Amino acid sequence: MGMPQIIITIVCALLIIYGLVSIFSPRTAWKLSLGWQLKDAEPSHSALIANRVGGVFMVIIKASK
Repeated sequence: MGMPQIIITIVCALLIIYGLVSIFSPRTAWKLSLGWQLKDAEPSHSALIANRVGGVFMVIIKASK
């Protein structure tokens, strides 16, 4: 396993972890991706659903490769 393959594996693992966080804690994923930029903001219900759905797709796509 060469150095580029290790980097790809690490990136894929991080994306799967972020996808799982999005599924099980969409509010945390929102704060990690966008919430830190906004002062005293809360995500909408639609944003939380979008994070959860996006997490499902991310885990399915990355886990299948």
